[in-house]
Amino acid sequence: MLPSLARVAQRLLEVAAVLLLLAMLASVFLGVVFRLANQPLTWSDEMATYLLVWTGFVGWIIAGQRGSHIRITAIIGRLRGTPLMLAEVVIQLLVLVFGLILLTQSFGLIQRNLDVEWVSLPLSVALVYIPIPIAGFAVVLQAGIEILRLVRERAVS
Repeated sequence: MLPSLARVAQRLLEVAAVLLLLAMLASVFLGVVFRLANQPLTWSDEMATYLLVWTGFVGWIIAGQRGSHIRITAIIGRLRGTPLMLAEVVIQLLVLVFGLILLTQSFGLIQRNLDVEWVSLPLSVALVYIPIPIAGFAVVLQAGIEILRLVRERAVS
């Protein structure tokens, strides 16, 4: 049940990433076309910027799930056995703490911006910050799962 739920969540994230990227592309394309027609859209650049923020957060979650974030392995690449496992657990604990900070602090940021409107559209700036607690939750979940995996692997070997 849980693996199939994880696959559904992964697929939904991938679909969201594609839709956000297409929406950003459409916003930029429309902005260019209308600018060339001497009828610039007032909202296209701002929309594209905010869609880029959302796309970045969704991409971060996907990269975390796939384990494809950039890593500097100059030190950790030399470790083996228990020291390697401990280093990986410490890294994941730090990632988990960062996710908790995002998760807990983002709601205040959203609340403080509820009454602030975009420059070009009558939408709340708080919309820009909505991916932060979602990403924070996903990072906490991913780091927790990775810690459990590392500990289980160590217990088995």
